[in-house]
Order: sequence, then C-alpha cells, then structure tokens
Amino acid sequence: MANRKKGSIAIPFLLTFLIALLLIGGFVVYIYKSLDMNKEKEIDDMYATDYNSATYEDSHTILFVLDIPEEQCSSTFVVMRSVPKEKKLLLTGIPTNTITLIDGKQENLKNVYDNMGIASAEKFIEQISGIEIDRYMIFNEDAFLKLSDIMGGVSYGVTVDIPGLQETNKEQYLNGKQTIKFLTYPMFSGGEFERASIAGSVMSAMINQSDGPNLAKGFERNFNTIVNMTNTNITAGDYKKLAYPIDFMLTYGTAISHFSTIKGTADKNYYVIDEFYSDEIINEYFTDKSKSEKK
Repeated sequence: MANRKKGSIAIPFLLTFLIALLLIGGFVVYIYKSLDMNKEKEIDDMYATDYNSATYEDSHTILFVLDIPEEQCSSTFVVMRSVPKEKKLLLTGIPTNTITLIDGKQENLKNVYDNMGIASAEKFIEQISGIEIDRYMIFNEDAFLKLSDIMGGVSYGVTVDIPGLQETNKEQYLNGKQTIKFLTYPMFSGGEFERASIAGSVMSAMINQSDGPNLAKGFERNFNTIVNMTNTNITAGDYKKLAYPIDFMLTYGTAISHFSTIKGTADKNYYVIDEFYSDEIINEYFTDKSKSEKK
C-alpha cells in the first residue's frame, strides 16, 4: 500500500514537472526569438537608415531654359534648387530684362544669352544671385512637351486672355502646348517680372501635382530621351549619382516644391534686382550642412 501511494504521488509530480519544463522552455524560446527578431530589425533599420536616405551632398542647382523662338518671345529662365535630404525644391523665375554690370558694361540676361550663349548666361545669373549653378538644361518645344507628358501636365489659373485658354482664376488643366503658350505669353501687365514669376509658380505646381513615385519612375525610364532632346551638360554619370536621391525625394516627399520671386525695381525696359534670395532662403536651401551631417 505504501509503495503504491508513493508511485501515485510521483507520477503526477513528474507530469507536472515535465509540463512546467515545456512551458518554461517554450517561453524562453519565444523570448529568444523575440530578441533575435528585434536584433534583426535593428540591423535592418540601421541599413535602411544608411541606404534609404539622401545626404546634403546630394543638393544641386540646375538652370532650366525654355527656348522656343517660334513663339516670338524671349527665352524663359528658371533656377531650381534641389535638397533631396530634406525632400524639397525651390524654383525661381528670372526676368529676361534683368540688368547688371559685366566688365563695366551694362548687360541684360536676354542679350547675354542670345549673343554669348548659355555659359555666359549662367555666369550672369550667378553674379546677380550670389549662388553657384551646377548644370543647365535648354528645352525646345519637343523636349518640353515630352517633359509635360512625363509630369502629367498642370492645373493652373490663367488670368490673361490667351487664345486656346480660359481666362479665369479657377484652375484649368493645361497640356504641354497650352503650358508653352502660357509661359511664353509676352504681354503680361507686369512685364517680364510677372512672366518669370508665373514660370516658377507653374513649374512648381507641375511637380506638386504629379504622382511622386510614378514621376521618379518616369524620369528613370526617360532620362536618355530627355537628355538627347535637350541641350544640357548633365551626363549619365550625373544622373547615376543623383538617381537615388531624386527617387527618395519624389517618393517620400509631399508637396516638395516651392517657388520664390525676386525683389527689384522694374521700368518699361529693365529690371534691377534689389534682392535675389532673402537670408532665410539662403539659410534654408543653400547653406552647406554636409559637415554637420557627418558629426
């Protein structure tokens, strides 16, 4: 009787002990796996942070020129500052009748570009703006139409009487040809200053109204086509270097584009700049932050 009693007690005890081991073991395995998964996630996050972001060294400045002599209008100049790290762009239109002194002689942007070419126009803009331009792209009609197709056109309010466009404050969709008509309209009441301001605003709206990820893919697919259609000093190597930062900015940014107008004095024939960029804009878009980024 006594031996049977001991056995009856031992068996339940053994079963309880085994069940406890299984429970504790399962819990330990769960904790281990959780810790391991967290560790893997930390490693993944670390690499994601290193790879899936741009740096301040990716910032760049491009001069865009819309040059369509058939429209019987001066070329259109827009400077774009891109800061992929902060997912933002700044577009600034420049009046073609802007004047400054070059080698002691008064010159305006239109004459410099028409008579001396894009390199001299670049230097002119660098002198009046105090910034450095990295690259340029000159668009003819076909190239701009291709760009508009990639970006999907733009919706914008047109408040002047232009054939083929509605004169209204309300936004209307503009395809590539209509956008060209708008940007090359020579009779704005505010003259070249107003036309330049509208150019920066329209191009900014085109970017913000496009679908960022699709736009990034569109640029990737059509880069060679755009380069071949434009007069540019952007190379395949430049694009390879900036392809990821641009993709990052367009994919993860929201309403990334802004436009600015320059301050100055206009008369019938000339525009004299008082201030191209404010100190706030210089600090926000053009200050070299790459050193602080590496700390």
